[in-house]
Amino acid sequence: LGEANGGLKAMFTMMNEARLGVGLQGLSLSEIAYQNAVSYAKDRLQGRSLSGAKAPDKKADPIIVHPDIRRSLMTMKAYNEAGRALALWTAIKSDVAHRAGDDNDRRAADDYTGLLTPVVKGVLTDKGFDHAVMAQQVFGGHGYIEEHGMSQFVR
Repeated sequence: LGEANGGLKAMFTMMNEARLGVGLQGLSLSEIAYQNAVSYAKDRLQGRSLSGAKAPDKKADPIIVHPDIRRSLMTMKAYNEAGRALALWTAIKSDVAHRAGDDNDRRAADDYTGLLTPVVKGVLTDKGFDHAVMAQQVFGGHGYIEEHGMSQFVR
């Protein structure tokens, strides 16, 4: 099963990898909430754009043209892209920490991994929930009914 007296070290290694996975789950929640909100915002017609009609042949413009909706969507998109970069960089450092030939590279990568793993878990899960709520707000009242599934993401 492993080296004698190495169980605690093996458990902490496994827990760090699991924490990185939990962070990725938070990022995944944020991404699917964002994608659903973008799709809904492109289809939902409500009011007119501040700069003039964007869909003059229709009774209203899609809500994606409204500044507050665009702000919400761009906030989610920016955090999702940054979160992917942070998670990938941390995962690369974890790989280097386990497989680098040079001991100095291995120790430095292990230090980065030890520092960033809880950050990845904490930030990406918190933002995942925040963005699920933000995406639910893009749906307005429709975000609270089960038809679109947004309320399930928030729960």
